[in-house]
Amino acid sequence: MSKRLGRNFYHLLIAVSFSTFGDGLTLLAMPWLASTITSNTFSVSLVSASMTLPWLLFSLYIGALIDYYPKKKLMIVAAIIRIIVLIVLNVSILFKIISIPLLIFAAFLIGITKVVFDSTAQTLVPSIVSKDILEKANGYIMTSRLTMSDVVGRSIGGILISFGIFIPFALDIISLLATIPFLFLLKTTASLKNHALNKKNKLDILEGVKFVWRNQLLLTLALMGIGITLMFTSTLAIQVFYVKEILKLDSSGFGLLIAVGTIGSIIGSQSISLLKNKFGFNATILTSLLMMGFTLGSVGLTSNPFIVGILYFIASFFIVTFNICNLSLRQRIIPDNKLGRVGGVFQLLSWGMSPLGMLLGGGIVNLAEKYVSRDIALRIPNISLGIVYSVLFVVLFIALKKFNKELSMNNLRSKQAEQN
Repeated sequence: MSKRLGRNFYHLLIAVSFSTFGDGLTLLAMPWLASTITSNTFSVSLVSASMTLPWLLFSLYIGALIDYYPKKKLMIVAAIIRIIVLIVLNVSILFKIISIPLLIFAAFLIGITKVVFDSTAQTLVPSIVSKDILEKANGYIMTSRLTMSDVVGRSIGGILISFGIFIPFALDIISLLATIPFLFLLKTTASLKNHALNKKNKLDILEGVKFVWRNQLLLTLALMGIGITLMFTSTLAIQVFYVKEILKLDSSGFGLLIAVGTIGSIIGSQSISLLKNKFGFNATILTSLLMMGFTLGSVGLTSNPFIVGILYFIASFFIVTFNICNLSLRQRIIPDNKLGRVGGVFQLLSWGMSPLGMLLGGGIVNLAEKYVSRDIALRIPNISLGIVYSVLFVVLFIALKKFNKELSMNNLRSKQAEQN
């Protein structure tokens, strides 16, 4: 792999792997820890929302920082700050002074470091591999994230929780310490303005917004990210209660269920180049969106953990193929010196919607419980997701059809101009 993609990419991949292993541990342990403090679904969703709120608040600004400051330094600083937060969190747990407000604050700080680390890593890929193998490179990164976070991190985290809720957070600290040496080995290109932020303190954060606004396909994909993320995270917000109360699984079963589903993600990340080459970009991304809605929506119609595992497996496969198609397209058409800012727009309209989606999920269940049983209320977010994704499939189909028509017309005009 190092021969095909380069040693620099190899160092980035290892760093991402260690970091996302810790992500899996913490992302599983956070809501589980909250559920041991309170049984209120909205309070637990607040904890999950706090970890994703920075995507909404800081995506545009951090995107500009990525274009202006050395990327390697940003990732190292983010890792160190996260280590400090996790140490404080562990001390609070051990001394039994942990509370929902403290957990929300810690989750928010961890979320900020994740925005910086993950966004920066994403913008590094096009600068260290050739554009003709972006799908392959992004596939490796996605495979690493999914394997280390959801398969290894969450499955191990689910087991470790039974021995002590502080253990996953402690192991996250160790994984971050292992990340830092590989970040130092990274060779990155110079930033936009010689590693100095605009001295007039005027960041061109709106440059990314303008770039997306002028490209109809990018604009459609960006706006669709709002609906996709809102509905997906609404299901994640109440997932721990769905698993506990409907599927009747403990923390180990929860981790195993996530791990089984993630195997589909790994296969999808390694199949994306084949699918795109055989069926084309349009067919791949459209089918992925349709199957995401069908499988995740169907989760709300069953109480069988084995069926849910199969549905998670299929859904995860198509979630990955959709995301890689989306990401590779952006990396191809966005100039390197604008990747951070344009990426910030997409992060804002996708991951930035996560806290709102988390609150939406918890709020839907709390409201629905007044009129229907809790069993039915916990199913509503998944069923709603299936309906919304079906509508978005139609929107994307129309947008791609219009885009292809315009592209054909432009190609025809270019040929006529050459002939003249």
